[in-house]
Amino acid sequence: MTNQHDSNKLAPSMTWLIALGAVGAGVGVSYAASGLGQKATAAIYFAVVAAGGFASMYLTRARLRTAVGAFLLTGALAGIAYFFLVNRMMAQATSLMTDAVSGGQAHAQGVAAGSMFGKTFGIFAGAIIFLETIVAGIGGAFAGSKARGQGGLAALGSLARSAS
Repeated sequence: MTNQHDSNKLAPSMTWLIALGAVGAGVGVSYAASGLGQKATAAIYFAVVAAGGFASMYLTRARLRTAVGAFLLTGALAGIAYFFLVNRMMAQATSLMTDAVSGGQAHAQGVAAGSMFGKTFGIFAGAIIFLETIVAGIGGAFAGSKARGQGGLAALGSLARSAS
C-alpha cells in the first residue's frame, strides 16, 4: 500500500531502531518515575512503548509484520535482560540475608536458596516485561498502520487510543 507520501517516510529498517529506542526510553523513563509507584511506572512504560509502536509504522514505509517482528524481538531482549537483573538481585539479597541471620553458618544453603528464588522471580519479571512490551508495541504498531493515511489530529487520536 504505497502512496505519494511514502517518499517522505523513513526507511523500513528504521522500525527496528524505533523499537529498540522505545523500549530503552520506556525503561529509562519508568525508572526515573519509580517514586510514583509500581502501577504508574508500568503505565508509563506501556505508554512510551505504545508510542514507539505507533511511530514505527506511522513514520516509516515498513510493513506491519516488520514492526511486529521488531517488537517481538525487543520484548524478548527486554525480558531476558530483566530475568538476569532480577535473578542476580534476588540471589544476592537472599544469600546476604541468610548470612546475616545465621552468622555465616548457612552460607551454602543461602546461596542455593538465593539461586532458586532468583531464577523464579527472574522468570516472572522477564515474562511480565516481555508481555507488556509486545502488547504495547504491537498495539501501537497496529494503530500507526491504520493512521498512516490520516493527518495531524486524527493520527494523534489513534496514538492516544493505542496507549490507553
